Amino acid sequence: MTEQQARGSRGVLIGVHAFTHFPNLEGVSRNIPALRAQLTDPEVGTLPEEDCLVLPANSEQGRILDAVCQAAEEADELLLVYYAGHGHFDRSGGLLLATEASSNTRRHHSVPYEAIRECVEMSHARHKVVIVDCCYSGRALRMGEASAEATDPLAIEGACVLTSAAETQQSLCLAEGSVFTLALVDVLRDGLTGVLADGRQGNEQSHLSTADVFAGIRDRLAGRMVDDLPVPEPRIATQGDGHKIPLARNRSFTGPPSPPVNVAPNDLSGQPAPDPLAVVVGQRALVDGLVGYRKSLTPEHLPFVSPGPSHASEPHRLFCRLRDNEDRGVLLVGPAGSGKTRTSLEVGWIALREGWRVFHVCPEQEASLTIRTTAAVLAENSPVLIVIHYLNEYLNDEEDNGAQLDLTALHHLLLPEARRMNIQVALLASVRPGWLRKARRIQVHDLFDEVELRQDDDFQRLVADHAVATMAPTLVARLGMERSRELVGHRPTIAVLMAQELERQTVQGLPIPDMTRLRTRGTVWSWVRGALGGDDLPIDGLHRSAFDEFTAADWLIPAAAAVAACPQGKADVIAAANAVLARTSSRLTHADGVVNTLIDFGWLEYEKDSGLLSTVHDVVCDQLIESVLLSAGGRAANREGAHAFLAGCLTSPRTVGRYTTNLARLLNDLTLDNRAETVSSVLEEWFADNAHALGDVLRLDADDGGYSLNVICSGPPWSNAAVHNWQKCVGPWLEEFGDDVNSYHVLGWGLGNLPADGALLLVPVALRWVESHGWRREAGHVLGPLLGRTELAMEVQELVLRKAMGWLRRNGELLEAGFVLCSLVDRTNLTDTQTRRAVAHAFGWLQHHRSLWVAHMVLQPLLSRGDLTEGEARTAASLALDWLEAHAAKPPATTAEAQFILRALLEHPGLTEHGARRAAGFADLLEHNSAT
Repeated sequence: MTEQQARGSRGVLIGVHAFTHFPNLEGVSRNIPALRAQLTDPEVGTLPEEDCLVLPANSEQGRILDAVCQAAEEADELLLVYYAGHGHFDRSGGLLLATEASSNTRRHHSVPYEAIRECVEMSHARHKVVIVDCCYSGRALRMGEASAEATDPLAIEGACVLTSAAETQQSLCLAEGSVFTLALVDVLRDGLTGVLADGRQGNEQSHLSTADVFAGIRDRLAGRMVDDLPVPEPRIATQGDGHKIPLARNRSFTGPPSPPVNVAPNDLSGQPAPDPLAVVVGQRALVDGLVGYRKSLTPEHLPFVSPGPSHASEPHRLFCRLRDNEDRGVLLVGPAGSGKTRTSLEVGWIALREGWRVFHVCPEQEASLTIRTTAAVLAENSPVLIVIHYLNEYLNDEEDNGAQLDLTALHHLLLPEARRMNIQVALLASVRPGWLRKARRIQVHDLFDEVELRQDDDFQRLVADHAVATMAPTLVARLGMERSRELVGHRPTIAVLMAQELERQTVQGLPIPDMTRLRTRGTVWSWVRGALGGDDLPIDGLHRSAFDEFTAADWLIPAAAAVAACPQGKADVIAAANAVLARTSSRLTHADGVVNTLIDFGWLEYEKDSGLLSTVHDVVCDQLIESVLLSAGGRAANREGAHAFLAGCLTSPRTVGRYTTNLARLLNDLTLDNRAETVSSVLEEWFADNAHALGDVLRLDADDGGYSLNVICSGPPWSNAAVHNWQKCVGPWLEEFGDDVNSYHVLGWGLGNLPADGALLLVPVALRWVESHGWRREAGHVLGPLLGRTELAMEVQELVLRKAMGWLRRNGELLEAGFVLCSLVDRTNLTDTQTRRAVAHAFGWLQHHRSLWVAHMVLQPLLSRGDLTEGEARTAASLALDWLEAHAAKPPATTAEAQFILRALLEHPGLTEHGARRAAGFADLLEHNSAT
């Protein structure tokens, strides 16, 4: 922050350490002097001393709000508000900041955080930062998150809220100060050095952004215990570019001026940056970042071809449908290259013109997309369209455990909250038909109505012709439309790719090949054969010597390996292709020529922000891999080619995961025309033959190996093979990293899916993990399957029960607690005391989540227990009736669960006469649904 900017800044520091009715917090009295010293130090330059107001500890509500409002009115640059003390909440759940006279029965003395927020929001300050260090401070996180680029890191606008704990957690305070503020002061005093999470060097950053400060605090507190209690993880929420606010100068700065945050490197061919976090990004920012082939998704480069005004997928019809039906989203269904992304963007432009906000959810491996999406929606009081591309990429397993996007939370938590705040929300998602037909996704059908994109031959030809006429006018002028159409085919995505390349050839005066004889399968591989397989098509900028003497078949398998390894850095992609060359009889010796050719064709391109190589479209990846896995007729598996191709995934832990993801997508599509089974058997055979090698590769890295194992365990092509070869492929990674916090998904999946002898081998690792991390939210993924293993020794079962009960006391209201409760309540060896506690936890959870479909998994074992008290039985029956009320009329996908609940309910001793009449009505409804 510059001196000029600091002069326009205001800060208000509020610390309350002495209370009449709450316990005193002596450490807070030391927070304020330490924090003020850092904020007003000229070396840090955040606030001038005269503009940093410290309120007396005995200040009353009115004085605190007056001070905050006055600072908000005066600030032009930075407005900073800090509070430390006790936090409690009002009857509606809103956060209250305690004053000296506050108590749980005298809430009128406390400062409603909502009032602080209103003062801050009305301020004209460019940068607004609120720091809340108290119990339950996560309730203050009401501002949205976003990510946008800026040319000047000091010329951005936005707001940021930092909190010491989640909304259900208690903060910790020591005699020398509160734990969170002590870490904050340390970061400001010491600055940042070393490699930051996004690859930047800490000592090269001239200023500490709010995101940098948060990361520094989080790193200092991670895994820390105070008086045998875990320190809660701090939280952050931002609005606009609030994560980039320059909060202070970096005392450890030694290098040249730091570059703008989140700007891609100029030399994308060099060492790639780490994978970016998944983001929720506005439509204009998304479109501005499109490069290469993806620019054809914009009307400036390729005008949109409407499927017709009467077709359900026409963008205006889709927007009206979303606008007029707030309870149902739309799921666009179509194969690769059918226009799902383009249609979604067209709907987005319409929404923007109508005054809506439009956000696109972009997938990666970050599991916070639900939080980010919620924050973006609730940040402003205006209608919002959320576009979720390739929905299947966010959902992992049958119950969506560990999924990046929690559809249940969106449906039953976000949408009701948005309605309460008078914010209209519309959801538009897309998916391929192969995944949708294989998946049994109750949450998808609960939330979305399917709309199939237009895919008839006439429309495909119309779109392809339009692409050729727009993107290859020189080619059409030279050869005519009919001949140009023969060259590019009728599949729109392929037509765009080929039109771009043929136009380049024509403009340069190069000869156009005779490719009609190669169009029989209409695939990208036909184009590869035409370009490199004897049609004498010169390729500008390529090292032709690598291809002149070889056939296209030499090139195919390493090319498929390269695209299957994406998205990754160029070196990793080349390594995969090189591994394939070592296993084939190809006379090619340098895989970098293969990768460079794919880049020159435009089929591989650099992602703008990360510098990673990715395929221009999934269809390119799918068709190259399909050409390797299947014989020329497209039905029988090519075992030899498949085994050579799969050798490429043994080059690095992350490449295993990339291969797995790309193969899973292709198998879903092959299922549609009954071609998946023969390929699956070859893939599983290879996995079994190479299980030891896979294990050795995966154990090379904790994070990348864990990522790949999560993908493997999530479904086809290798989840079943992983069960049969667990000790060979998964065992080595668990031996190295089983105690790591992020191993919960692999442990939980193995405990839940392995046969008894295999699961028993995992139990010691799982128990060590629980001992270290059993208090964490993620522990439910391990405790639930452990409770379900009734073959464990009795002393082990008792230990797991104690851990589960303790975890439920802390996390029992969380949605994922249902997976622990269903196993706990289902146990038949509980003591009477354990039964009463388990049932009480189940009732508490059901009170919060009884309207959700997933509540059936707790209701089923609860209704099956014969040892409920009379009062418990009545409560269980009442909760079951409420669940049936919400779900008996739903699509047939829920019929089996509803019938089970109904049968158990009709025989239940807690069913009253009135309840029996309601149940009879549900029976008639279910019978009608089954008949139709």
